[in-house]
Amino acid sequence: LKRLELLGFKSFADRTRLEFQDGTVGIVGPNGCGKSNLSDAMNWVLGEQSARLLRGERMTDVIFNGTGSRPPTSMAEVSLTLEDPEYDSSEGVAGQAEPVEAQTKAADYTDSTDTPEAEASEIERSAAGKRAVYRGHLKDGSGRITVTRRLFRSGESEYLINGRTSRLRDIQDLFMGTGLGPESYAIIEQGRIGQILSSKPSDRRLILEEAAGISKFKARKRAAELK
Repeated sequence: LKRLELLGFKSFADRTRLEFQDGTVGIVGPNGCGKSNLSDAMNWVLGEQSARLLRGERMTDVIFNGTGSRPPTSMAEVSLTLEDPEYDSSEGVAGQAEPVEAQTKAADYTDSTDTPEAEASEIERSAAGKRAVYRGHLKDGSGRITVTRRLFRSGESEYLINGRTSRLRDIQDLFMGTGLGPESYAIIEQGRIGQILSSKPSDRRLILEEAAGISKFKARKRAAELK
C-alpha cells in the first residue's frame, strides 16, 4: 500500500493524500477524527456494495454531506495505489501475460500425474498466471496500480484502473484471490475477528480459500455454470 487519496468521501471534504512509507504500522488520533473512514475508503474503492458495512443507510451517505459553514459536495472519489514489491522493471510489462497463459494452456493438454513434483508445478503455473493478470495492469517502469472509484449524488458511479475506465467486475477479478476485496481477510473491522472465530466452518472455509488463492477459480466455475 503506497498511497490513499480521498476527495469528498465522508469527512474528507478537501482532497487529502496519505503517503504510506515503509514501516508505517498505524494511524492514531482522537475519537471522531476519521480513522475508521480511511478503512471504509479502502473497502469502498475495492468494490464494497453494502452501505451498511460502510456504516451508512444508503450508498450516497459516503458523499460529504456538508456542515454549517460549507456546502455538501456532489461527488465522492477515492484512489488507492498499490505497488508490487517483486516487480522488476527490466522484465517489461508488454507481452508478460501471453507466455504464461500459453504455458498454462499447454499444460492443460498434457497428461497429468499424481506426483508431488507435478502438483507443485501446477501450483506454480497457477500462481504465475495470477501474477501475469495482475502485472498486465502495472504501469511501465513503476510496478504500481491505481484503482479509483467515483460516486455522484445522482447515483452514477465510475471505476478506473490507472485512469482508464473499467468495470466493477474488472476490479473484483483483479484482486480476487489476493486477500483484498470486500469479503477478504486483509481488512478486518472491529468485531469481525470474533465473528470469524465463532462462525460456521463453511464461513471460515471462504477465508481459507481466499488465502489459498482458489476462490477466483471457484467464482469462475460458478459463473460458467450460470451461463
